[in-house]
Amino acid sequence: MNIRSLRYFVSVAETHSVSLAAELLHRSQPAVSRAIQELEAELGVSLFVREGRRMTPSAEGWALLPHANAVLRGADDLGARARHLASGKVAILRVGGAASTVESVFPRLIAIYTAAQPSVEVALTLDSGSGLLTALERGELDVIFTREVSNQFLESKRLFPMHVTAVMRKEHPLGSLPIISVEDLQDEGLLLGPKPFTSRMLFDIACRTADMSPQVMLESPFQAALLALAEVGHGVAILPSTMSLAGRSVTVRGLLSAGAPIGTWTALVWDRRRRTAQVDAFIEIATATLRNDYPGAYLQLPALASPLNH
Repeated sequence: MNIRSLRYFVSVAETHSVSLAAELLHRSQPAVSRAIQELEAELGVSLFVREGRRMTPSAEGWALLPHANAVLRGADDLGARARHLASGKVAILRVGGAASTVESVFPRLIAIYTAAQPSVEVALTLDSGSGLLTALERGELDVIFTREVSNQFLESKRLFPMHVTAVMRKEHPLGSLPIISVEDLQDEGLLLGPKPFTSRMLFDIACRTADMSPQVMLESPFQAALLALAEVGHGVAILPSTMSLAGRSVTVRGLLSAGAPIGTWTALVWDRRRRTAQVDAFIEIATATLRNDYPGAYLQLPALASPLNH
């Protein structure tokens, strides 16, 4: 068994076509077909059900596909680490965060970190909170920015508050209120992030608590697009206070649920089983850098009563 055969298997499984997989892999169709046949002979199972030109993974193929992907990820990681060593870098730190956090925190923080740790290369991953936690638990990331988590293997360092806010055009009537509740949004068309986003999860919880059904105008992971639409009056955007508002002509108000601000604490989370000197240095630098100067601090929103752990 070799890595090339596994790549051919995964590509055919994803495209359902030997010819398309061969084109994507820049290989000949007979070479891909032959590699699949050899892999099936070696494994002793049929990996595909052949229906004309369409190749659908068999039950055995579906069962083996996640394992093949895991082997390929490991091979890719090995290659990446070798290239970093060859370039003079002695380590790589894999950091993950939501898009809003990456935009508002990472440029400044990583500049400080790489200046202090010149032999470490930082690799970034953008995803939702749940996606980041899954990647951390799998060992695909070393440290992530997300909500506080504490369990048998994961531990957190609280950094700064993240409020759920309503963002609207300057002239919106709700802008006259110093702070608004979710009930105030009952008749508003809302622009929301997808359900895996932490700010969306907290907003949905608040709506259920208020027995309110929000009127969703648009649901999108592209928060900058939601912000742009809110700026021109096309709905009210529900966004985290970590979102960069530089150059935007909008009004931002914190949201209340049952009289308390909606939000959680942004934290660094890592797996204590894989805590390294590079992770320790990143925690120390992030804590010192973001102690007082954090995204959304200038909004002067009400203090969170207590962190929400999910």
